[in-house]
Amino acid sequence: MADERALRRKAAFEVAKRLADPEIRRQFGAHGYRSGDAIVTALESDTIDDVYARMRRQAPPATVGIYWPESGRLEFTTFEPDQAPPAGQAREGIGGAATIGMLFDHVSHQQGNQLRLNLAWGAAASMHVERFTASLT
Repeated sequence: MADERALRRKAAFEVAKRLADPEIRRQFGAHGYRSGDAIVTALESDTIDDVYARMRRQAPPATVGIYWPESGRLEFTTFEPDQAPPAGQAREGIGGAATIGMLFDHVSHQQGNQLRLNLAWGAAASMHVERFTASLT
Protein backbone atom coordinates (compact mmCIF):
# COMPACT_ATOMS: atom_id res chain seq x y z
CA MET A 1 0.00 0.00 0.00
CA ALA A 2 1.18 3.49 -0.79
CA ASP A 3 2.56 5.62 2.02
CA GLU A 4 0.17 7.95 3.84
CA ARG A 5 1.54 11.18 2.33
CA ALA A 6 1.04 9.86 -1.19
CA LEU A 7 -2.52 8.82 -0.33
CA ARG A 8 -3.28 12.26 1.10
CA ARG A 9 -1.92 13.94 -2.05
CA LYS A 10 -4.07 11.66 -4.19
CA ALA A 11 -7.13 12.48 -2.08
CA ALA A 12 -6.48 16.23 -2.42
CA PHE A 13 -6.05 15.84 -6.18
CA GLU A 14 -9.39 14.01 -6.43
CA VAL A 15 -11.10 16.82 -4.50
CA ALA A 16 -9.55 19.42 -6.82
CA LYS A 17 -10.73 17.49 -9.89
CA ARG A 18 -14.29 17.46 -8.56
CA LEU A 19 -14.21 21.20 -7.83
CA ALA A 20 -13.32 21.92 -11.45
CA ASP A 21 -16.86 20.93 -12.47
CA PRO A 22 -19.45 23.77 -12.31
CA GLU A 23 -22.26 21.38 -11.28
CA ILE A 24 -20.16 20.06 -8.40
CA ARG A 25 -19.39 23.62 -7.27
CA ARG A 26 -23.14 24.34 -7.32
CA GLN A 27 -23.76 21.32 -5.07
CA PHE A 28 -21.01 22.50 -2.72
CA GLY A 29 -22.58 25.96 -2.58
CA ALA A 30 -25.93 24.44 -1.66
CA HIS A 31 -24.21 22.99 1.43
CA GLY A 32 -22.66 26.25 2.62
CA TYR A 33 -19.32 26.08 0.80
CA ARG A 34 -18.04 29.41 -0.49
CA SER A 35 -15.30 29.86 -3.06
CA GLY A 36 -12.02 30.14 -1.20
CA ASP A 37 -13.16 28.05 1.77
CA ALA A 38 -10.82 25.25 2.74
CA ILE A 39 -11.93 21.66 2.30
CA VAL A 40 -10.58 19.31 4.94
CA THR A 41 -9.40 16.20 3.13
CA ALA A 42 -9.40 12.98 5.11
CA LEU A 43 -8.66 9.35 4.48
CA GLU A 44 -11.55 7.10 5.47
CA SER A 45 -9.31 5.54 8.13
CA ASP A 46 -8.66 8.87 9.93
CA THR A 47 -10.26 9.02 13.37
CA ILE A 48 -13.07 11.46 14.02
CA ASP A 49 -10.87 13.13 16.66
CA ASP A 50 -8.08 13.72 14.12
CA VAL A 51 -10.43 15.11 11.47
CA TYR A 52 -12.28 17.20 14.03
CA ALA A 53 -9.02 18.77 15.21
CA ARG A 54 -8.30 19.93 11.63
CA MET A 55 -11.90 20.83 10.86
CA ARG A 56 -12.56 23.10 13.81
CA ARG A 57 -9.84 25.51 12.61
CA GLN A 58 -12.20 26.38 9.74
CA ALA A 59 -15.15 28.75 9.83
CA PRO A 60 -18.36 26.72 9.95
CA PRO A 61 -19.79 25.03 8.08
CA ALA A 62 -16.69 22.95 7.39
CA THR A 63 -16.66 20.76 4.30
CA VAL A 64 -14.82 17.45 4.60
CA GLY A 65 -13.83 15.28 1.64
CA ILE A 66 -13.48 11.64 2.66
CA TYR A 67 -11.35 9.42 0.42
CA TRP A 68 -11.32 5.62 0.37
CA PRO A 69 -7.90 4.73 -1.16
CA GLU A 70 -8.73 1.08 -1.90
CA SER A 71 -11.70 1.92 -4.14
CA GLY A 72 -11.07 5.55 -5.10
CA ARG A 73 -14.42 6.50 -3.56
CA LEU A 74 -14.72 10.17 -2.59
CA GLU A 75 -17.62 11.53 -0.53
CA PHE A 76 -18.33 14.88 1.07
CA THR A 77 -19.99 16.02 4.25
CA THR A 78 -20.45 19.28 6.11
CA PHE A 79 -20.10 19.85 9.83
CA GLU A 80 -21.42 22.83 11.76
CA PRO A 81 -22.18 23.71 15.37
CA ASP A 82 -25.70 22.98 16.57
CA GLN A 83 -27.28 23.91 19.88
CA ALA A 84 -29.65 21.00 20.32
CA PRO A 85 -31.32 18.26 18.31
CA PRO A 86 -34.96 18.72 17.34
CA ALA A 87 -37.52 17.27 19.74
CA GLY A 88 -37.45 13.50 19.61
CA GLN A 89 -34.02 13.25 17.94
CA ALA A 90 -31.28 12.00 20.24
CA ARG A 91 -27.61 12.74 19.77
CA GLU A 92 -25.52 9.85 18.53
CA GLY A 93 -22.99 8.25 20.85
CA ILE A 94 -20.17 7.89 18.34
CA GLY A 95 -16.71 7.95 19.88
CA GLY A 96 -13.81 10.02 18.63
CA ALA A 97 -11.76 6.88 18.00
CA ALA A 98 -14.22 5.78 15.30
CA THR A 99 -13.09 6.58 11.76
CA ILE A 100 -14.52 9.33 9.59
CA GLY A 101 -15.39 6.68 6.99
CA MET A 102 -17.43 4.80 9.61
CA LEU A 103 -19.21 8.04 10.52
CA PHE A 104 -20.04 8.80 6.88
CA ASP A 105 -21.40 5.30 6.33
CA HIS A 106 -23.42 5.56 9.56
CA VAL A 107 -24.97 8.86 8.44
CA SER A 108 -25.72 7.29 5.04
CA HIS A 109 -27.85 4.64 6.73
CA GLN A 110 -29.88 7.08 8.84
CA GLN A 111 -33.25 8.43 7.87
CA GLY A 112 -32.43 11.62 6.02
CA ASN A 113 -28.88 12.89 5.64
CA GLN A 114 -28.35 14.52 9.02
CA LEU A 115 -26.80 13.44 12.30
CA ARG A 116 -25.98 15.22 15.53
CA LEU A 117 -22.94 14.35 17.62
CA ASN A 118 -21.76 15.26 21.10
CA LEU A 119 -18.74 17.24 19.89
CA ALA A 120 -18.38 20.81 21.08
CA TRP A 121 -17.49 23.54 18.58
CA GLY A 122 -17.11 26.83 20.35
CA ALA A 123 -20.15 27.33 22.58
CA ALA A 124 -22.28 24.81 20.67
CA ALA A 125 -23.42 21.77 22.60
CA SER A 126 -23.43 19.41 19.64
CA MET A 127 -22.40 19.01 16.01
CA HIS A 128 -24.73 18.94 12.99
CA VAL A 129 -23.43 16.60 10.27
CA GLU A 130 -24.90 16.47 6.78
CA ARG A 131 -23.62 14.29 3.99
CA PHE A 132 -24.00 15.27 0.37
CA THR A 133 -23.25 13.74 -2.95
CA ALA A 134 -20.93 15.56 -5.28
CA SER A 135 -21.58 13.59 -8.42
CA LEU A 136 -23.23 14.20 -11.75
CA THR A 137 -25.77 11.38 -11.42
